[in-house]
Amino acid sequence: MTTESIRMLIREMLLTEAMHTPERALEEKLTFTVMRQTFGGGGWKIICWNEKRLRVGAISIMRPRGSGNCLGAYEVSFADAAEYDGIGPLLYDIAMEIAGDAGIMSDRVMVSPEARRVWRFYLNNRPDVTSAQLDSKPGTLTPYDEEDDCKQSSAREDADGWQKSPLSKVYRKRGTPTIDRLRELGIIEIG
Repeated sequence: MTTESIRMLIREMLLTEAMHTPERALEEKLTFTVMRQTFGGGGWKIICWNEKRLRVGAISIMRPRGSGNCLGAYEVSFADAAEYDGIGPLLYDIAMEIAGDAGIMSDRVMVSPEARRVWRFYLNNRPDVTSAQLDSKPGTLTPYDEEDDCKQSSAREDADGWQKSPLSKVYRKRGTPTIDRLRELGIIEIG
């Protein structure tokens, strides 16, 4: 193992350890609000609140504009979970479940190092999450299929090539197990 692969493994272990579960969110008195957004191509915003009703995390998913068909996926247009350690992956899970069969993909232009780790974790460590490869825009992998054509600016920054990048894919979950559990616990409101 190289030093870099050991570092990546440690980061992924830390991501797993730090990740909030619905039960941990309940213990820490966190709640979630899911709101439909109608501007642009439409989408959803998920906000995490602490017990004082202060926002400690948020994620927005929108229909991409000008990026291609992208298999119909929602783009994570905004994510901020720096206020509360470990809440980011739970917000991404909620967003993925809200997106349903359309799935979610990374921002097509800029992705933070923390978000890159989340996407890599989804690709390599989550058997409950499936991924589908997107093509470039214009298509180079499937030149006669425009449905998978998608801007790959953020994925092109990866050293291994954009096709291997976790940012070049759409991610989906079957069903809504996280949202269902948050509903059972009474800590999510979907409007």
